[in-house]
Amino acid sequence: RSESPTLEPRVAFLADYREKTEPTHRILDHLLHQTFAGESGAAEPESDLILDTNPDPETIQSVLARYPFRDVQGAYNNLVQLAHESSPFLSTHRCRHFLASIASNLLRAVAETPDPDMALVNLEKVTNSLGAKTVLWELFSFNTPSLKLYVDLCASSQFLSELLVNNPGMIDELLDSLVLNQPRAAEELRKELSDLCHGAADLEPILHSFQDKEFLRIGVRDILGKDSIRATAAELSDVAETILAEVSERQAGPLEKRFGLPYLEEGERAELRCRFVVLALGKLGGRELNYHSDLDLMLIYEGDGRTKPPPGATRFDRYEATDNLHFFTELAQHIIRAASYLGPMGRLYQIDMRLRPTGRSGSLVLPLAEFRRYFAAEPDGPTHPHGDAQLWERQALTRARVVHGDADFASEVTDAVANAACALAWRPELADEIVAMRERMEAGRGARDLKRGAGGVVDVEFLVQMFQLKYGRERPALRMPNTWEALDALLAAGLLSAEEHAALQTGYDFLRRVQGRLRIVHNRTLDELPEAMEEVNKLARRLGYEAGGAFLAELDKNTKQIRNLFIEVVARERGAS
Repeated sequence: RSESPTLEPRVAFLADYREKTEPTHRILDHLLHQTFAGESGAAEPESDLILDTNPDPETIQSVLARYPFRDVQGAYNNLVQLAHESSPFLSTHRCRHFLASIASNLLRAVAETPDPDMALVNLEKVTNSLGAKTVLWELFSFNTPSLKLYVDLCASSQFLSELLVNNPGMIDELLDSLVLNQPRAAEELRKELSDLCHGAADLEPILHSFQDKEFLRIGVRDILGKDSIRATAAELSDVAETILAEVSERQAGPLEKRFGLPYLEEGERAELRCRFVVLALGKLGGRELNYHSDLDLMLIYEGDGRTKPPPGATRFDRYEATDNLHFFTELAQHIIRAASYLGPMGRLYQIDMRLRPTGRSGSLVLPLAEFRRYFAAEPDGPTHPHGDAQLWERQALTRARVVHGDADFASEVTDAVANAACALAWRPELADEIVAMRERMEAGRGARDLKRGAGGVVDVEFLVQMFQLKYGRERPALRMPNTWEALDALLAAGLLSAEEHAALQTGYDFLRRVQGRLRIVHNRTLDELPEAMEEVNKLARRLGYEAGGAFLAELDKNTKQIRNLFIEVVARERGAS
C-alpha cells in the first residue's frame, strides 16, 4: 500500500475525472479552435477579428470590406455586441469563442440577404432579447440550417424581428410550429383565444400577444416560402376574424348590463331577442387580408324594438331602457374603440365602416329591412337609376361575408346581401360605369402603384365583380367573395378561357406577393414600389430575383397582360346577353 493512503482516493478520482471529461475537451477543442481554420488549415480572419478584443481599424476594414456592408464600423459594433453576454452570470469569453467558430458562416449568410446592414442590426437586437447567446452560437455551430433560418428572419422583416424582440419567449412556439409545418385551422384559433380569454379581466394584453404570435408564425412561413400568397392571406384573415369575434362578444356584455337586452317589437319574432351580425367587406370579407390591412365592417341588426331587463332581473336592478338603434350603435362604437385603440402595445386593427349605406353621413348600424330597402333595384328617377344604392356599393357587396353573429340570422343577411349585389338587370351602361370608376381610381396614379395603377390589383377585382354583377343572380356559384375562388368559378362556368384565367390568376398572385413583401418589412400599408433603384433591388431579392431589372420586367409583363385582358373582357361582356 502507498505510504500516504489518504492520497489514493484523490488520485483515483482525478484519473476517473480525466477519463470522463477528455471526450468533452476534444469536442470543445474542435469547436473553439479547429473550426476557426479554413480549408487551408489557417485561421479564418473573421474568427480572428471576433477573438481580438481590440483590433485596429485597418484590420476591421480589411476583414469586413469583403462583405457588402454600407457601414463597416456599424457592422463591427454589432458583431462586438453579439460576442458579449449581457448577463453577469454567463461567460462572455465562452460566448466570444463560440461566435468566432461560426463567424465566417454567419457573415456569409448575412451577406446573401437583400439588406446586410439591416439584417445584422436586427440579428443583434433579437439575439440580445433572447439572452444566453452562447447557447445560440453553439446550436448554429452544428446546425447550419437553423443559422440560415435565423438570418433570413432578421433580414426579411423589421416587423417580425421587432415581434421577437418584444416577445422573446415566442421563439419556442415559432420553432414548434415550423416543426409541425402546417397551417392552423380557423376553429383551432377560435378555441385557443376563447380559452385564453376565459375569465380574464383585461383582454388587451391577451389579444395583442395572440396576434403577435400568429403574425410571427404566418410571416415566417411566408418568407420561407412554405405557404402560397393565397394561403397566407386566408390565415391573416382567420386571425383577424378570430380577434374580431372575441372583441365583439366581450363588448356586448357591459352594454346588456347597462341597457338590458334588445327585443323586437313587431313581425313574426315579436317579443324575441333582436339578433345582429358583423358583416365584413373588402379584403377581410374575401379572406384575402394582407399585412397591415384595415377591416371594412358593417353591423346589421334584426329590427326595431327596445331593450328590456334580462330574465332573472329583480326590481332592484336598474337598466337604462333604450331603442335597438341606440343599443347597436353603442355596440358598434365599443367594437371600433376596442379593436382600434392605440395603446402601449399598439393597435389591433384599424376599423373602417365607411362602406355602409350613405357612408359617414348615415347611421353607424342599420336594421335588415332598411338594408333591403336601400339596395332595392327599383329606379328612383334619372338621378337614381339603381335605386338609392350606387353601383360601387353593389360591387362592394360582392365581397361581403358574415364574420360574427347568430348563425340563423347570418343566413338571412347572406341572402339579402346576394340579392342586393346582383339585383340589377344587366345593361351596357353598367360596364361603362365600372370602367369610369376604374379610370377615376387610376387617375394620378403612376406605374409604381400596384393596387390602383394600370394593370394593378383593382383591374382583376373589378373584372371579377363585373362578372358577378352580371351573372350572379342566375349563377349562384359565381357569388364568391374571394377573388381567387371567383376566378376559378368563372373558369368552371366557361366565362373565362383557360388562357385568360391563367393570366389573371398568375398576375394577381404576383401583385399580391409583391404587396406582401413591401408590407411585411415594416408592417405599413404600402402599395407603391420604391423610387430608389437600390430599394427596388432589395425588394427584388426578397422576392427571389437576383436583381431589380428582372423583377421589373416580370412586373411589366404581368400588368400589361392584366390591363389588356381588362379592356378586352369588359368590351366583350358589355353587350353580351
